[in-house]
Amino acid sequence: WDCVYGLYALEALMSRRRQGILHARKGAVLAEFAIAFMPICAMFLCVCQLARYSIDRLAVLHAAQVAVRACAVIKEPDPGSDTKLDGPESDIGRAAEIALAPFEGSTGTGELSHSEPTCDHTGAANGGTDTLTLKATFTCKIPLASKIVCSDGDKDITVHAQFPHQGAYYKL
Repeated sequence: WDCVYGLYALEALMSRRRQGILHARKGAVLAEFAIAFMPICAMFLCVCQLARYSIDRLAVLHAAQVAVRACAVIKEPDPGSDTKLDGPESDIGRAAEIALAPFEGSTGTGELSHSEPTCDHTGAANGGTDTLTLKATFTCKIPLASKIVCSDGDKDITVHAQFPHQGAYYKL
């Protein structure tokens, strides 16, 4: 029986030497980390890019709501009203511009730019609904995520907002 145990000991010793680089365990965690790091990093950057897009989309929606409220008062002024008090229709766009000021151009991240909003009135002159459409462009700027989330570099944002028209019927 001593010979059999000696044989097992010799086999164990030889198998340890045969393992070599294919069966080595040192550095396995580093190799697994290196393989898993890039997809995890890309996913994190994409989540950050989508978060910035969502914030800017909410800002555009807020600006549209502010502008449609201005539209409800300014669009189709009451008969006999003073245009100096009612304000020009350019104030509708200015209301959207003021609401978006922290998010676009040099004052913000520079990822958002918008066009002039369009406001339409439907229904009776002294009532009805004002509908505003505001279009903006979001520029993806986070490296790697911009190629995945925004394949062409930009995402278009179009929002619609409605508000009841604040007109009243006056006899002159």
